[in-house]
Amino acid sequence: MSFQAGLRSCGAVAVLLLAVAPASAADLSGRLLAAASGGDAAQLAALLRGGADANARDASARPALLVAATSGRPEGVRALLRGGAAPDASDRGGWTALHEAARSGDLASARLLLDAGATPDLRARSGGTPLDVAERGGRRELAALLRAHGARGSGKSIGDTVCVRRWRGDGFCAEVAGVDATRFRLRVTEVVGCGGGCAADTACSAGRSVGLELASGAELWVPASCLTHTGVAR
Repeated sequence: MSFQAGLRSCGAVAVLLLAVAPASAADLSGRLLAAASGGDAAQLAALLRGGADANARDASARPALLVAATSGRPEGVRALLRGGAAPDASDRGGWTALHEAARSGDLASARLLLDAGATPDLRARSGGTPLDVAERGGRRELAALLRAHGARGSGKSIGDTVCVRRWRGDGFCAEVAGVDATRFRLRVTEVVGCGGGCAADTACSAGRSVGLELASGAELWVPASCLTHTGVAR
């Protein structure tokens, strides 16, 4: 064999070795996260069989399961759970795949996560619990699913008792009757103090005097900043 032919042969072997060399962990993680972003269950399953880490995280520290939940394709969530993804894995702020499913109203993914053991009352710094997220977004079916799995929320979910006592400890307590993105609809259950009436407040008493105009049975919307006590025992 000539010298040139030998070089060509060695080069071909090197190319072949590179082609069959196992992918690095970093490469596998990158490919897994890309597949998770698209909710590609088949690709995820193949990568997991090939040794990819089901709990890999992206550059923002989001776990693959959370990335898959953002795709809106439950089959991707299912593939990662089957591959060993931790159902409660969260980003730096505590946001989990269940929070994401609650935000988007993805019932199928939420069921998969809950069946896999996801904790329904984990709190994220920016959104509270998944139940809080579902109720703020008007996701009634998802909120009902979470409640059926024992979710209690952060003490300011529908049916909970909260208080607005911004008048030197006086004020009122109420049952949460509704929630939107920034406000709570309250049904007053008790006036605390305010014997002679506490001054009307535009935001926190809907412009009504507490104990006089605003009494037990009254309903009003207040911003979240008005709540002074949540999860109050009845």
